[in-house]
Amino acid sequence: MAKKKKIHIIGYGGTIVMVVDPVRKVVMPAENVEELVSFVPRLTEFADISMEVLSNKDSTNVTPDDWTKLAIYIYEHHDEYDGFVITHGTNTMAYTASALAFALGRGLKKPVIITGSQLPLTVYGNDARFNFENAVKAAVEAAEQSIAEVMIVFSDLILRGCRAVKVSEAEFRAFNSPAFPTLGQITSTGIHFNSLFIRKADNKAAALELNPHFNTSIVSIDLTPGQLPSMMESLILAGKCRGIILKSHGAGSVPTEGEYSFIPFIKRIVGKYKVPVVVSSKFLGGNAYKEVNDECAVMAIEAGAIPAMDLTDVATEVKLMWLMAKGSFSETEIRHELLSDYVGEVTEIKKKSQSE
Repeated sequence: MAKKKKIHIIGYGGTIVMVVDPVRKVVMPAENVEELVSFVPRLTEFADISMEVLSNKDSTNVTPDDWTKLAIYIYEHHDEYDGFVITHGTNTMAYTASALAFALGRGLKKPVIITGSQLPLTVYGNDARFNFENAVKAAVEAAEQSIAEVMIVFSDLILRGCRAVKVSEAEFRAFNSPAFPTLGQITSTGIHFNSLFIRKADNKAAALELNPHFNTSIVSIDLTPGQLPSMMESLILAGKCRGIILKSHGAGSVPTEGEYSFIPFIKRIVGKYKVPVVVSSKFLGGNAYKEVNDECAVMAIEAGAIPAMDLTDVATEVKLMWLMAKGSFSETEIRHELLSDYVGEVTEIKKKSQSE
């Protein structure tokens, strides 16, 4: 009989590890792995399970300090286990998944799976048991296939962490990756990974290199009609903002007329203050790039804005914080690195040859 894979569960809060206290009738986190396994007894059939609870905070309160804590923990225990499963609340799960993907980088040799649920384990008809069991099974199967990347397992989908976004606050299929194919699916016949898109461990590549820090001195602005760019400039004058993300109405377009025009704003912020301005799309599956028939998008880029391409708005924010923490501050550096593919988060533009 084959030896079971060692899967380490990292408790970081979330509804999925909540149980209802029979006396007080309130929802509380499970106290230990034994209590958790008592509700999901089949976990031990799939793998050699261990668990450590690092946090029980509501994911709404998760910050970059938590991403750093998780990344360092996985780095320190990377070689002890065949795979990791992290429990997490849904509100900021996609942020944590993106952050861990960047922090652990290309040298990751083990699968890291984040999961959660819409309902607690003890509620009738919950999705917690389904998600928990399948997250562990997916970690085992990924380890068997030497798949090494940060993933979200939720409902019947397996998603690349840095491509995932939350799409519903109530539906059981709460996450998706609209701009990138799913890495796999969970069906009645088991765990099925898509071999065309998964990233496998490269034992010949560099060892795991940890870059777990994030610079929070950025501002992300959801563009709305009638917004005055002059109000935004005060953030720069305060001297604390190192980067701006403008979430576009469409494929990288920004207002260009009268006092509402962001074109002078972009030119001044990039040229005078040397602060990078990134334009992303706030639409699921959106793409902010120059090669579109949209004059407002072209004008923004010609003014100095950096298009976020098909990065999700979540990954755009997290990656910009990560790059700045690494020491990338100039507009040229940010432009190059933001649009470079590190862990499958963005589709790079193929440069045309001179003969084309």
